[in-house]
Amino acid sequence: MVEDNRLERKLVMNLLQKHFNNDIITDEASTGSEAVQLLSKLSYDLVITDLVMPGKIEGIQLIRTVIEEYPLIRIIAISGSKPYYLYMAKKLGAEAVFTKPLVNEKIIEIINYLLN
Repeated sequence: MVEDNRLERKLVMNLLQKHFNNDIITDEASTGSEAVQLLSKLSYDLVITDLVMPGKIEGIQLIRTVIEEYPLIRIIAISGSKPYYLYMAKKLGAEAVFTKPLVNEKIIEIINYLLN
């Protein structure tokens, strides 16, 4: 989970851990740069990323990086303020996009679909 807002990041992390009963391994990053570092060290099946974040690597750039360097990783993009960014994320290759606040049942449904 890549999200600069700590509370939102923790909410999604808790949702994933609760729903999947720790059957999946999760990591978190507060910036796109942190996410890129994690991606270079470990193998992931899915990236959930916010689109508007501080730093050099925002969500759109992170999506480009994942698609170019890790094409097997599935992507979910989320945003609370930029509908155009969600459109761009989908065009770039995100399998799903969501507006904030997230609807827990919908994101779990998509994660189940993408991971199975």
